[in-house]
Amino acid sequence: MRRAAALTVVAFLWFWAIGRAQPVKRLEELKGKVVPDFPLRDLDGRVHPFARFRGKVVLLNFWSPY
Repeated sequence: MRRAAALTVVAFLWFWAIGRAQPVKRLEELKGKVVPDFPLRDLDGRVHPFARFRGKVVLLNFWSPY
């Protein structure tokens, strides 16, 4: 039980540190920039160009095995 609590605290501190590592100034420089076009594969295996979603909100799951 102590091990799980310790891992939870370490994970929280790690994510907190990452969030603070990105200065607001850098994020402001990226605002409004165009994302490079790259292929996105859906769950059925079809490939879609990222440019198709331009102007829409897109949520990407980088940790997904698919």
